[in-house]
Amino acid sequence: MTNALQGLMKWLTRAEWRDWFAEIYDHHLLPACQQTGLDAEEVVAILGENWFMTTVWGCAFEDFLTREGADGQNIIDDYLRRRGWKESASARAYMSGLRTSVMSLYEVSDIIRDTSFRARDLVRG
Repeated sequence: MTNALQGLMKWLTRAEWRDWFAEIYDHHLLPACQQTGLDAEEVVAILGENWFMTTVWGCAFEDFLTREGADGQNIIDDYLRRRGWKESASARAYMSGLRTSVMSLYEVSDIIRDTSFRARDLVRG
């Protein structure tokens, strides 16, 4: 669904969102850099740019999409209000779903192929 977010990714470069996203991005990346002694460029080099963008940057981006500023502003709300008319109904629905999502980390176990699995939230319990 990455193509559905192209307009929103471009919207991220606007002055009102750029610096705030940089803070969230740093919040995701810098602790790992400090722990490993690597800088951001080294992490990109180790993972490869494509893998880095789809995992590390993508995680920070999707986390950012759920955030509200002190003024109650959210990038998805702003984008859909001003540019949502350019997006398909499915892209708007996807963005709205991301807006209210919650990041977490799950342990998957008890897998029964094509039937079921157990997912335990390791962050929120």
